[in-house]
Amino acid sequence: MSDHGEYKEFAITGRIIRMNHLVNPFEISGKWYKANLHTHTTTSDGGVSPTERVGQYRRAGYHVLALTDHHVTNDVRGLGDKRMLVISGMEFHPPRSSRKTDPYYHLIGLNIPHGFHFGPKEQNHANRCIAKIRRTGGLTFLGHPYWNGQEYADFGTLKGLEAMEVYNSTCDFSGRGSSENEWAYALENGMFLPAIGVDDTHRVASRDLCKCWTWLKMPALTTAGVLRAVRTGACYASLGPTIHAFGVSGGKVRLRCSPAARIVFMNGKSQGATRQAPDGKTITGFSLDLPPWPYVRAVVVDKTGRKAWANPIAL
Repeated sequence: MSDHGEYKEFAITGRIIRMNHLVNPFEISGKWYKANLHTHTTTSDGGVSPTERVGQYRRAGYHVLALTDHHVTNDVRGLGDKRMLVISGMEFHPPRSSRKTDPYYHLIGLNIPHGFHFGPKEQNHANRCIAKIRRTGGLTFLGHPYWNGQEYADFGTLKGLEAMEVYNSTCDFSGRGSSENEWAYALENGMFLPAIGVDDTHRVASRDLCKCWTWLKMPALTTAGVLRAVRTGACYASLGPTIHAFGVSGGKVRLRCSPAARIVFMNGKSQGATRQAPDGKTITGFSLDLPPWPYVRAVVVDKTGRKAWANPIAL
């Protein structure tokens, strides 16, 4: 096994697809850390200062917070402590070639040094921006494609993306918080991006604060660990449900979780299986005979409709 997990490849839509960069976080050592990787402050269009925003998430029990203001970074020195890691990031908006809806991408860079900026040869080219962030030691993920009205055809040409928002709390104000379908289409087209959940909070305090998060499986609370967990899919997104285990054993796909109303295993188009709790009851697990699928992902739904999304594992 390599540092990035066991090598797997398979055919999707006539192409050979590789999943060798993804790991199963439920089968590696480490601890779970609660993270919000997308939020805003008064440095751009947010309602509270960086210090106040960090305080909100610290009091809510988060371990990781990324400050990702629009086109500008924050000096995060002194904002974190041994119990909470604060990461410098930035949301940036290079133009799209197709402009059916939003004419700009919404991309989020993590681990960007304070004072970072794009040069004139980069700022209007999304792939050049992504490459520059990678050269500086950071990573880029795609923000709220459903809210933007962007389909796979719009973002499938982006090179070097390392994750996608499956849910964005702020975007739920307009009923477009979930980008699960856009993530599913990316996977079905061989774009194996881990899914993360974020708040994208702008306001002082509202129902989008501390609503959706990403659990990161890491050996220790470090920036390097955060980047690695996102890149390798050693994480899962949640609005509330907790996933305790997800993997393959004894010829079955198995999942254990906090009390749920519904658990779904999915692969590609028309391929899936569901276990539904009886009326008034909950379930805490689902097992399925190993299906003839190349990979499986899982969604857990609790009795209030809140979801958790597990990243795909190769079968």
